[in-house]
Amino acid sequence: NMGLENNIHPTVKPIDLMSYLVVLGSRKDDVILDPFAGSGTTGISSVFSERKYILIERDKEYFKIIEARIEKAKNPANLVEHGWF
Repeated sequence: NMGLENNIHPTVKPIDLMSYLVVLGSRKDDVILDPFAGSGTTGISSVFSERKYILIERDKEYFKIIEARIEKAKNPANLVEHGWF
């Protein structure tokens, strides 16, 4: 189970900075596209800012990191176990 502590991506962006940029350039429920998703910070920022997102990442290991980080962002206390969440 990969989490935030296992983020080995070399160019991780601060979530606060990406959240600011997401909010600055979009409105609630807009779709944010990140064609170079890396470790998924833009997706996490989109979740926190109530935006939809499309992330593209070619590296399978980074994709696993993205999945774990976004799952944690959507369900930080690990309380919800629905398949659709």
